[in-house]
Amino acid sequence: MPSFSHSRIDSYETCRLRYKYAYIDRIKVEVEDTVETFLGSRAHEALEKLYRDKKYEKLMSVEELLAYFNERWKEEWKDSIIIVNKDYTQENYRKMGERYLKDYYERYTPFDHGKILGLETKNQMSLDEEATYRFHIRIDRLMDMGEGLYEVHDYKTSSSLPNQEDLDNDRQLAMYSLWVRSQFKDFKKVRLVWHFLAFDKEMDSFRTEEQLENLKAEILSKIKEIESTKEYPAHVSRLCDWCLYKEICPEWKHLTQLEEKPENEYLKDPGLKLVDEYVETKKKLDEHKMEAEEKLEKLKQALIVFCEKEKVEVVFGTENKISVKEQEYIKLPGKNTKEREELIEALKQIDRLDEVSELDIHALLRIIKDEEWDDSQLDVLRRFEAREKSYRLSISKK
Repeated sequence: MPSFSHSRIDSYETCRLRYKYAYIDRIKVEVEDTVETFLGSRAHEALEKLYRDKKYEKLMSVEELLAYFNERWKEEWKDSIIIVNKDYTQENYRKMGERYLKDYYERYTPFDHGKILGLETKNQMSLDEEATYRFHIRIDRLMDMGEGLYEVHDYKTSSSLPNQEDLDNDRQLAMYSLWVRSQFKDFKKVRLVWHFLAFDKEMDSFRTEEQLENLKAEILSKIKEIESTKEYPAHVSRLCDWCLYKEICPEWKHLTQLEEKPENEYLKDPGLKLVDEYVETKKKLDEHKMEAEEKLEKLKQALIVFCEKEKVEVVFGTENKISVKEQEYIKLPGKNTKEREELIEALKQIDRLDEVSELDIHALLRIIKDEEWDDSQLDVLRRFEAREKSYRLSISKK
C-alpha cells in the first residue's frame, strides 16, 4: 500500500534525483545529517520531553530542560554532520538551541493551556475511498482546547520567518488537520500553530472543510504524478549544499572529488585541466570573434561609401563580388515613449486601434506599406513614422 509523507512529496518537488536516491534506490550515505536538521531534532526531543513530563504532572525546570537538550546533543553529535556555513561551529548552533528553549519556556510556562492529546504522533490517513493511498500524520503536539477546538502545533528552528500567505498555503499542517477533523465527534475547528523558535514567535492559520478536501485531491494527484514519473533529473539550487546526496550527485560529484585531493594533486586533475583549457580557448575565440565583427562592420561602411562615391552597386574582388543594395524601412515609435502614447491616442481618434490590437507595430507597418487605409487615416499614421536606410551586402562568385 503506497504511503506518502509531507517530506517525501517535498523531496520530489525540490529535486527528483534526490527523491530517487532516498525513496526508490534507498541509498545509504555516510553523511546522515546537517547541523540545521540536527538542531531541529534535538529541540523537538527536548520539547517532547517537556510536555510528556507535563502529562504525568511533572513540570520540568528550565535548567532540567536545557540539561536534557545538551545531554541529547552530546550523545547524538557526529563529526560527519554537515555545517555549510563555515563561519560557525557546532557550539554556536548548540547555544542557539539553548536560547530557543529558554525563550519558549519563558513564554509558555506553566504549560497548562489545553489538554495534551498526542506528542510526536505516528498515524496514517487514507486519501481515497479504496484506501489505496495513505498519508503519514506526524504531529509535534496535538491539543484539545475544549468546545470542539483542536490545535496542531509544529516547532520550527529555521532561520527565516514566513509570511502569513505562506502559512495559509502550507500543506503539511493542513493535511494533519484533515486527520484531526476525522477523529473527534465534537470537532468544530482546528487551529494550525507554528512556533518559530529562532524568533520566539507564534503564528497560526485555519482551513475550511472545502479547502481541506481540495487539498486532499491535490495531494492524491501529486502522488499519482510521482508514481508515473520515469525521469529523475537533478535540480541545482541553493539547497544543494544541504543535500545528503551531494557527494554522489552527477552535478557535484567531481567537485567533491577535487575537494578531497591535496593541492598538489588537485591541479593535476584531468577534468579540472580540461575545463580550464576549454574556458581559456573559448575566451580567446570570443575575443577574436568580437575583433572580426568590428573589422567587418568597418569594411561594410567603407564599401557603402565606395559605392556611393563611384555610383556602383556591385564591387568586384579577386574571386568574389559584393552586391550593395540600399533599403529603406519605416520605423514607428518604440514602447514606453511619449510618441508611442500619442500614436495610440491618434489611432483611437480615427477608430482604428482595434485593428492593431495591443498596438501591433508589424501590422501598422504593413498597413502603411500596402496603403490599406484611406489617405486621411494613413496621413495620421505617417506623422509618427521615421524612414531610415539600411544596406544589405551579399557575397557571390564572379
